[in-house]
Amino acid sequence: MNLVISAGDPSGDIRAGELYRKLSTIVPVKASGLGGGKLSDAGVNVLFDLEDYSVMGFAEVISSLNRFRDLKNAMKSLIISEKPDAVLLVDYPGFNIPLAQWAKKKGFKVIYYISPQLWAWGRRRVRKIRNSVDLMITLFEFEVEFYNHHGIRAVCAGHPLVDAIPEPADSKPEGNLAFLPGSRKQEVASLLDPMLDAYSILRSNGIIRNVSVAMAESVPSRLYDRAFNTEGVTLVNSISASLQNASAAIVCSGTATLETALWGIPFIITYRTSRLTYFVAKLLVRGVDRIGMANIVSGKDVAPELIQNNVTPERIAEQIVPLLSESFARERSLSDLESVREALGEHGAAERAASILYNEIEHENT
Repeated sequence: MNLVISAGDPSGDIRAGELYRKLSTIVPVKASGLGGGKLSDAGVNVLFDLEDYSVMGFAEVISSLNRFRDLKNAMKSLIISEKPDAVLLVDYPGFNIPLAQWAKKKGFKVIYYISPQLWAWGRRRVRKIRNSVDLMITLFEFEVEFYNHHGIRAVCAGHPLVDAIPEPADSKPEGNLAFLPGSRKQEVASLLDPMLDAYSILRSNGIIRNVSVAMAESVPSRLYDRAFNTEGVTLVNSISASLQNASAAIVCSGTATLETALWGIPFIITYRTSRLTYFVAKLLVRGVDRIGMANIVSGKDVAPELIQNNVTPERIAEQIVPLLSESFARERSLSDLESVREALGEHGAAERAASILYNEIEHENT
């Protein structure tokens, strides 16, 4: 089996790497394309490194248009030369949806893994997906209903994080605080400073002594310089290491909220981007009144959300304090986190995704 893979952000790289490892146990397979270290470690020939293309927000994308144009042309050339059994697109919708349209017109099978959040902000893109994607493999069950309603074949594989974090930790109050400022440089640049300022407030009031900051491989180390030089702050290389022995966490919106919920750590969600990006997002998003994935998939506010101008040191400190000690807010949070695990499905998600992909391609070839 031969695949061309396009996974342009860190979380997609992780999920695609898991899928590829499982697929390799089912059938001999080779793949090449856009990705990162996880895909490379799994055996994929990563020709284009996602670190060069991992941006978020409309303003940031606009400033990178030339690089994305060159990448698009290079990926098209790769697909033409490889003639893959399928083009596997992983999240990264701003780039991958146009690539799907082109690949389908050229007669290639297109399989999309990790649904773009069309149910939130991209309903106008549904027609593009319907006309260009042969199968959508989703992480969440509610997405299948959405796609089927719009005439798109979709199957839910569940979320691999359930396997990676099979049981919650035994989180205790009055322990350490964890900072998860994101996996993109724009996220860390926007969120780490107010998190550290909030830590200064908490430390000066004797509420917390130590903080663990989760660093991301895809983020330049210079963006963590202030944290390196702050007393009581430890930097670690993974989310799981940051959450160990944590009483509570301050988390960038996105997949990290799911990980924190599965670990059973009470947390608050932070989101801040450029004013232009936020303005455009408000115009596009319809029918969704939550921004954190843990809140969205559970259908309830398992964690408070601080957005844009509310991401201040004072507001962060105010929201996190009740979660650091025995309190009604902490007990309610711990109870609500169980609903996130229930929403993410059963164990074995990566195996199911690999089997779905294999069966789809083999069915086409028989």
